[in-house]
Amino acid sequence: MSTQTLMTVEQFARMNIADTEDFEFVEGELIPLSCGTPLHSEVRDHTADCVRSYLPGNPIGKVLAEVDCRLSENTVRRVDLSIFLGDRIQHIDMRCIPIPFASGIAVEVLSQSEAAVEVKRKTHAYLSAGCQEVWLLYADNGDVEVQTHNSIRLFHGEQLLESPLLQGSLRSGSGTFNSGLSSNKKENGGQEA
Repeated sequence: MSTQTLMTVEQFARMNIADTEDFEFVEGELIPLSCGTPLHSEVRDHTADCVRSYLPGNPIGKVLAEVDCRLSENTVRRVDLSIFLGDRIQHIDMRCIPIPFASGIAVEVLSQSEAAVEVKRKTHAYLSAGCQEVWLLYADNGDVEVQTHNSIRLFHGEQLLESPLLQGSLRSGSGTFNSGLSSNKKENGGQEA
């Protein structure tokens, strides 16, 4: 039986970025990250562009892609997109990783190869660390699942993704997260699951 040596978040943070860029730090262990597909990158980048185009007229925060966020004493996750709300961005040293706290909204692009148990584990970690919403974007069909501490909302096709945190709506689309943010409100945009 082998003995496993665990490290601390501080030790992880002191490692060279080149040594950690392909890993997350989960419960004291380095976990390899798989390389994203071109579709994954396209969905992530388009979603980031949509949020970024919304923010100048609605300065409620900032979006960062692929940054390490400290979620607990022994866990650092690399979120596909982190949307930091309010003045929290002012508490971030843009030259240091990991960011010492979770974002207000964590966005993960999912593919068919991701295990449901791992997605659930990540979602729970984000919410436990202080995220107010977790957006799960299904790259293959354009569906979006928004989870909070007490609800799950599903959005399909061209439905507007309602988020009280963004003070507006985001349109989901088929195949990619396609369309921009809209300030138009739509009744019953999501379906409770």
